[in-house]
Amino acid sequence: MRPTIQTLYDPNLPTILFSLHPLPTEQIRLGEKVLEYRKHFLKHAFQGFVHMTGAHGGVTLFVRCAQPLTAAPAKLAQLGQQLQHDDPQAIQAYLGAAGIAIPISAVATLPTLSAQTLRTVDPTFVAPRTFVYLDKPQKQALLAFLLSQPYTNYLENDWCARIKTVRAILGNCAN
Repeated sequence: MRPTIQTLYDPNLPTILFSLHPLPTEQIRLGEKVLEYRKHFLKHAFQGFVHMTGAHGGVTLFVRCAQPLTAAPAKLAQLGQQLQHDDPQAIQAYLGAAGIAIPISAVATLPTLSAQTLRTVDPTFVAPRTFVYLDKPQKQALLAFLLSQPYTNYLENDWCARIKTVRAILGNCAN
């Protein structure tokens, strides 16, 4: 019997559901993408389920993320270039005047749970445009269902090895 997401769940962290396109979802699953950029997002560490967009999409990952890094978009783009070979011009263009980089600490792969499957548990389910808190009372059935799912390919990203790069680009007080 495979372990379930419940064994990875931290009740002290907020739990969200958010959407990503297929390519970044796969890159996170493989450990190639360790930073996720957002213009606006949570300002603290969290755990969450990733809903992959598209025709074959659905909830497919569970991730744990550290406190987002804030800095000038040029610095965040430089960090992404060093850590995951991002195109710095594309990152700066996406972020515009401000944004954050979210360090992905760990990832586990779930069997893809389609929107149709999720609606059997929560009839109001829709893929989020930004994110949805699953800690809310009205989302408890959905959260319990997601926590009961088996996972494979658990990966912890080694941030100890990357912290020197973070400090060199952002300084010692990257928050």
